Amino acid sequence: MIKYKAKKFKKGVTMISDGIVNEFLIEGKDKALLLDTGLDFYDIRAFVETLTDKELLVVNSHFHPDHANGNYHFDKVYVGEADLPTFTTKDVYFKLVEDITSAVYAKYPKSHMLDSIVDAVIMTKPGNTEYVPLKDGDVLDLGKKKLIVKNFPGHTPGEITLLDPKEKFIYAGDSSDIDIWMFTNPDCSLHEYAETGRQYYKEVKKLGYKKYRGAHMPVTHKISFMRDYADWLDKLTPEKALLKFNVPGGRSPLCIAVALSPRHIAYTSVYWAHQCEW
Repeated sequence: MIKYKAKKFKKGVTMISDGIVNEFLIEGKDKALLLDTGLDFYDIRAFVETLTDKELLVVNSHFHPDHANGNYHFDKVYVGEADLPTFTTKDVYFKLVEDITSAVYAKYPKSHMLDSIVDAVIMTKPGNTEYVPLKDGDVLDLGKKKLIVKNFPGHTPGEITLLDPKEKFIYAGDSSDIDIWMFTNPDCSLHEYAETGRQYYKEVKKLGYKKYRGAHMPVTHKISFMRDYADWLDKLTPEKALLKFNVPGGRSPLCIAVALSPRHIAYTSVYWAHQCEW
């Protein structure tokens, strides 16, 4: 069984890892905040309770299973308003999974044997959790530490980041990383995301923020990565894909692009061909 590991990230902040996703436990004087709940390889609530006895706020950076599968262990979870789950195909991600799995099952009937894996790993359990919306600019007060919610949509409609105004540091999920899987939000164009990324960068730079860390990032990035990645993504076309696949149930071919960056090592993106359209 894969279990969580914890290490001190900075003063008052512990980074928890399940080997795939990093979650952040951020402690103030009175409360603690857990950003994301992981893939649920292990009871993350029980694990976090070994690290702090403070009242806990649980926040999802976005509602994808590798960030939200442990939600059902908690009574209440905060999530960006546009990502509030209905657990139906009204949700962008759930609709995508339904479209693809239905098409795959129709084409390859024996793939139904994977139902249990799909349900356990790809589909987040509803549980009895209460979901509470977060809006851009909301302040989460932990006692002598405040975190500010800032929207960064694209990867999902309601993805958020948490800004620490005292440390001038940003905690993120998958909003901007060396790889962004844009295919999980097929309604967003690469150009819309790029413009969002550039605008986000301008705003946080003006406020004095210097660095950020995401859920899959092996290292901490300077915020300039957000701008540079957005500029690269904005120029992608289906022809620039290193690999291209026809996915049953997909609206267009699935593309994978990779580019080396002298400044940032590499850029990678997984996107649908139709997302390149202006």
